[in-house]
Amino acid sequence: MPKLKLDSLEIHYEITGSGPLLVLHHGFGSWGRDWERGGWIDALERHARVLTFDSVGHGLSTRSHDPADHTVEHRASVVTSLADAVGADKFGFVGFSMGGRTGFELAATTPDRLSLLVIGGMHLLSASVEADRFRRRIRVLKSGRAKLIERPDGNRPANDALALAASHEALLLWAGADSRLTNHTTPTMLFCGEDDRYFANARATAASMEFEFVALPNTDHDGAFFSSDMAVDSVTKFVSKHLV
Repeated sequence: MPKLKLDSLEIHYEITGSGPLLVLHHGFGSWGRDWERGGWIDALERHARVLTFDSVGHGLSTRSHDPADHTVEHRASVVTSLADAVGADKFGFVGFSMGGRTGFELAATTPDRLSLLVIGGMHLLSASVEADRFRRRIRVLKSGRAKLIERPDGNRPANDALALAASHEALLLWAGADSRLTNHTTPTMLFCGEDDRYFANARATAASMEFEFVALPNTDHDGAFFSSDMAVDSVTKFVSKHLV
Protein backbone atom coordinates (compact mmCIF):
# COMPACT_ATOMS: atom_id res chain seq x y z
CA MET A 1 0.00 0.00 0.00
CA PRO A 2 1.63 3.31 -1.07
CA LYS A 3 2.20 6.05 1.51
CA LEU A 4 2.26 9.82 1.16
CA LYS A 5 4.45 11.69 3.65
CA LEU A 6 3.09 15.09 4.71
CA ASP A 7 5.24 16.67 7.40
CA SER A 8 4.78 14.38 10.43
CA LEU A 9 1.85 12.49 8.88
CA GLU A 10 1.72 9.37 6.71
CA ILE A 11 -1.33 8.86 4.49
CA HIS A 12 -1.93 5.34 3.21
CA TYR A 13 -3.67 5.08 -0.15
CA GLU A 14 -4.50 2.61 -2.91
CA ILE A 15 -5.22 2.99 -6.64
CA THR A 16 -7.24 0.73 -8.89
CA GLY A 17 -8.60 1.02 -12.41
CA SER A 18 -7.47 3.37 -15.17
CA GLY A 19 -8.53 6.65 -16.72
CA PRO A 20 -9.17 10.08 -15.19
CA LEU A 21 -8.50 10.30 -11.46
CA LEU A 22 -11.39 9.86 -9.01
CA VAL A 23 -10.61 10.37 -5.30
CA LEU A 24 -12.89 8.74 -2.72
CA HIS A 25 -12.98 10.08 0.87
CA HIS A 26 -14.66 7.86 3.49
CA GLY A 27 -16.64 8.93 6.55
CA PHE A 28 -15.91 9.13 10.27
CA GLY A 29 -14.72 5.88 11.86
CA SER A 30 -14.29 4.15 8.51
CA TRP A 31 -11.25 3.59 6.26
CA GLY A 32 -10.39 3.48 2.57
CA ARG A 33 -11.11 -0.19 2.02
CA ASP A 34 -14.69 0.25 3.18
CA TRP A 35 -15.42 1.59 -0.32
CA GLU A 36 -14.78 -1.92 -1.59
CA ARG A 37 -16.97 -3.40 1.13
CA GLY A 38 -19.82 -1.12 0.03
CA GLY A 39 -19.56 -2.24 -3.61
CA TRP A 40 -18.22 1.06 -4.91
CA ILE A 41 -14.86 0.01 -6.33
CA ASP A 42 -16.10 -2.66 -8.72
CA ALA A 43 -18.54 -0.15 -10.23
CA LEU A 44 -16.34 2.94 -10.37
CA GLU A 45 -13.03 1.44 -11.52
CA ARG A 46 -14.62 0.72 -14.92
CA HIS A 47 -14.73 4.47 -15.53
CA ALA A 48 -11.81 5.93 -13.60
CA ARG A 49 -8.48 5.54 -11.89
CA VAL A 50 -9.89 5.28 -8.38
CA LEU A 51 -7.81 6.49 -5.43
CA THR A 52 -8.94 5.50 -1.94
CA PHE A 53 -7.10 6.45 1.23
CA ASP A 54 -7.25 6.33 5.00
CA SER A 55 -7.83 9.84 6.27
CA VAL A 56 -5.79 11.19 9.17
CA GLY A 57 -6.73 9.37 12.39
CA HIS A 58 -8.24 6.40 10.54
CA GLY A 59 -7.13 3.02 9.24
CA LEU A 60 -3.40 2.75 8.64
CA SER A 61 -2.72 6.48 8.39
CA THR A 62 -1.22 8.45 11.26
CA ARG A 63 -3.43 8.38 14.37
CA SER A 64 -2.77 11.95 15.42
CA HIS A 65 -4.37 13.26 18.63
CA ASP A 66 -3.81 16.88 17.57
CA PRO A 67 -7.03 18.53 16.26
CA ALA A 68 -4.92 20.70 13.93
CA ASP A 69 -4.16 17.59 11.86
CA HIS A 70 -7.87 16.82 11.47
CA THR A 71 -9.37 20.12 10.32
CA VAL A 72 -11.58 20.06 7.23
CA GLU A 73 -9.14 22.46 5.60
CA HIS A 74 -6.25 20.07 6.28
CA ARG A 75 -8.25 17.11 4.97
CA ALA A 76 -8.83 19.05 1.75
CA SER A 77 -5.10 19.76 1.43
CA VAL A 78 -4.39 16.04 1.88
CA VAL A 79 -6.66 15.33 -1.10
CA THR A 80 -4.92 17.84 -3.36
CA SER A 81 -1.53 16.53 -2.20
CA LEU A 82 -2.56 13.00 -3.12
CA ALA A 83 -3.68 14.19 -6.57
CA ASP A 84 -0.34 15.98 -6.98
CA ALA A 85 1.52 12.84 -5.93
CA VAL A 86 -0.10 10.79 -8.70
CA GLY A 87 0.29 13.54 -11.31
CA ALA A 88 -3.30 14.73 -11.67
CA ASP A 89 -4.04 18.44 -12.13
CA LYS A 90 -7.78 17.80 -12.07
CA PHE A 91 -9.75 15.01 -10.43
CA GLY A 92 -13.25 13.90 -9.57
CA PHE A 93 -14.14 13.66 -5.91
CA VAL A 94 -16.66 11.50 -4.06
CA GLY A 95 -16.93 12.15 -0.33
CA PHE A 96 -19.24 10.51 2.17
CA SER A 97 -20.27 12.12 5.49
CA MET A 98 -17.00 13.51 6.93
CA GLY A 99 -15.58 13.16 3.43
CA GLY A 100 -18.53 15.16 2.13
CA ARG A 101 -17.51 18.16 4.23
CA THR A 102 -14.03 17.80 2.73
CA GLY A 103 -15.60 17.90 -0.71
CA PHE A 104 -17.41 21.14 0.03
CA GLU A 105 -14.13 22.64 1.30
CA LEU A 106 -12.42 21.62 -1.96
CA ALA A 107 -15.25 23.25 -3.91
CA ALA A 108 -14.82 26.43 -1.88
CA THR A 109 -11.03 26.70 -1.99
CA THR A 110 -9.77 24.84 -5.07
CA PRO A 111 -12.74 24.61 -7.48
CA ASP A 112 -10.35 24.64 -10.45
CA ARG A 113 -9.00 21.22 -9.39
CA LEU A 114 -12.37 19.47 -9.53
CA SER A 115 -13.82 17.82 -12.62
CA LEU A 116 -16.87 16.61 -10.70
CA LEU A 117 -18.11 16.51 -7.12
CA VAL A 118 -20.32 13.93 -5.40
CA ILE A 119 -21.36 14.31 -1.76
CA GLY A 120 -23.07 11.53 0.17
CA GLY A 121 -24.93 11.87 3.46
CA MET A 122 -23.91 15.47 4.13
CA HIS A 123 -24.82 19.15 3.70
CA LEU A 124 -22.72 22.32 3.44
CA LEU A 125 -23.53 23.76 6.89
CA SER A 126 -21.07 23.95 9.75
CA ALA A 127 -21.09 21.11 12.29
CA SER A 128 -21.81 23.80 14.88
CA VAL A 129 -25.51 23.50 13.97
CA GLU A 130 -25.46 20.34 16.11
CA ALA A 131 -22.56 21.23 18.40
CA ASP A 132 -24.14 19.65 21.50
CA ARG A 133 -24.24 16.21 19.84
CA PHE A 134 -20.62 16.48 18.76
CA ARG A 135 -19.48 17.58 22.21
CA ARG A 136 -21.28 14.61 23.79
CA ARG A 137 -19.50 12.25 21.39
CA ILE A 138 -16.15 13.88 22.18
CA ARG A 139 -16.72 13.29 25.89
CA VAL A 140 -17.57 9.64 25.30
CA LEU A 141 -14.57 9.12 23.03
CA LYS A 142 -12.25 10.63 25.63
CA SER A 143 -13.83 8.73 28.53
CA GLY A 144 -12.60 5.26 27.58
CA ARG A 145 -16.19 4.04 27.18
CA ALA A 146 -16.19 3.92 23.35
CA LYS A 147 -15.39 0.20 23.25
CA LEU A 148 -17.56 -0.56 20.22
CA ILE A 149 -15.81 1.94 17.95
CA GLU A 150 -12.41 0.70 19.17
CA ARG A 151 -13.03 -2.86 17.99
CA PRO A 152 -11.68 -4.08 14.63
CA ASP A 153 -14.36 -4.39 11.95
CA GLY A 154 -13.53 -7.14 9.48
CA ASN A 155 -10.15 -6.19 8.00
CA ARG A 156 -10.31 -2.66 9.39
CA PRO A 157 -7.95 -2.09 12.30
CA ALA A 158 -9.36 -0.99 15.64
CA ASN A 159 -10.02 2.75 15.81
CA ASP A 160 -8.14 5.09 18.13
CA ALA A 161 -10.80 6.85 20.22
CA LEU A 162 -8.59 9.83 21.04
CA ALA A 163 -7.79 10.35 17.35
CA LEU A 164 -11.50 10.29 16.56
CA ALA A 165 -12.17 12.75 19.38
CA ALA A 166 -9.59 15.10 17.85
CA SER A 167 -11.39 14.74 14.52
CA HIS A 168 -14.66 15.90 16.09
CA GLU A 169 -12.95 18.76 17.90
CA ALA A 170 -11.49 19.97 14.60
CA LEU A 171 -14.80 19.59 12.80
CA LEU A 172 -16.47 22.05 15.16
CA LEU A 173 -13.98 24.69 13.98
CA TRP A 174 -15.16 24.50 10.35
CA ALA A 175 -17.29 27.44 9.23
CA GLY A 176 -19.20 25.48 6.60
CA ALA A 177 -19.41 26.32 2.92
CA ASP A 178 -22.87 27.80 2.47
CA SER A 179 -21.55 31.24 1.42
CA ARG A 180 -18.26 30.12 -0.13
CA LEU A 181 -19.16 28.31 -3.36
CA THR A 182 -19.42 31.30 -5.69
CA ASN A 183 -16.64 29.97 -7.96
CA HIS A 184 -17.79 26.35 -7.93
CA THR A 185 -19.28 25.44 -11.30
CA THR A 186 -18.29 21.79 -11.71
CA PRO A 187 -21.03 19.13 -12.09
CA THR A 188 -22.23 18.19 -8.61
CA MET A 189 -24.53 15.56 -7.18
CA LEU A 190 -25.70 14.87 -3.63
CA PHE A 191 -27.23 11.62 -2.38
CA CYS A 192 -28.74 10.88 1.00
CA GLY A 193 -30.92 8.30 2.69
CA GLU A 194 -34.41 9.50 3.54
CA ASP A 195 -33.96 8.08 7.07
CA ASP A 196 -30.67 9.94 7.57
CA ARG A 197 -30.60 12.73 10.19
CA TYR A 198 -28.90 14.87 7.54
CA PHE A 199 -31.54 14.32 4.85
CA ALA A 200 -33.47 17.59 5.19
CA ASN A 201 -30.32 19.73 5.16
CA ALA A 202 -28.79 17.72 2.31
CA ARG A 203 -31.92 18.16 0.21
CA ALA A 204 -32.02 21.88 1.04
CA THR A 205 -28.36 22.22 0.05
CA ALA A 206 -29.01 20.60 -3.32
CA ALA A 207 -32.07 22.78 -3.94
CA SER A 208 -30.38 26.05 -2.99
CA MET A 209 -27.29 25.32 -5.10
CA GLU A 210 -29.20 23.64 -7.95
CA PHE A 211 -27.22 20.43 -7.56
CA GLU A 212 -28.52 17.08 -8.72
CA PHE A 213 -30.04 15.20 -5.78
CA VAL A 214 -30.75 11.49 -5.25
CA ALA A 215 -33.03 10.54 -2.33
CA LEU A 216 -32.63 6.94 -1.15
CA PRO A 217 -35.92 5.54 0.22
CA ASN A 218 -35.89 3.44 3.41
CA THR A 219 -32.17 4.10 3.89
CA ASP A 220 -30.30 5.53 6.87
CA HIS A 221 -26.85 7.13 7.00
CA ASP A 222 -24.72 3.98 7.10
CA GLY A 223 -27.01 2.17 4.68
CA ALA A 224 -26.39 4.81 2.01
CA PHE A 225 -22.70 3.92 2.08
CA PHE A 226 -22.58 0.22 2.84
CA SER A 227 -25.72 -1.32 1.35
CA SER A 228 -27.41 0.89 -1.23
CA ASP A 229 -27.28 -0.36 -4.82
CA MET A 230 -29.24 2.76 -5.76
CA ALA A 231 -26.50 5.00 -4.37
CA VAL A 232 -23.72 3.10 -6.14
CA ASP A 233 -25.63 2.98 -9.44
CA SER A 234 -26.54 6.69 -9.32
CA VAL A 235 -23.01 7.81 -8.53
CA THR A 236 -21.52 5.51 -11.17
CA LYS A 237 -23.82 6.92 -13.86
CA PHE A 238 -22.93 10.46 -12.80
CA VAL A 239 -19.20 9.69 -12.89
CA SER A 240 -19.40 7.97 -16.28
CA LYS A 241 -21.16 11.04 -17.70
CA HIS A 242 -19.04 13.84 -16.23
CA LEU A 243 -15.54 12.58 -15.38
CA VAL A 244 -13.06 13.73 -18.01
